[in-house]
Amino acid sequence: MKMISDRLNDTPRKCLGWKTPAEVFREKMMEEMGRSPYPQRQ
Repeated sequence: MKMISDRLNDTPRKCLGWKTPAEVFREKMMEEMGRSPYPQRQ
């Protein structure tokens, strides 16, 4: 069962701008926490 959900969450979606559901979820969670979803390079 986990293998199926991992495959679905790691499949890019057109409706998400070709991001994966996992990427979008991570970005939204980081926004809620007030943090950038991507580390800033210096």
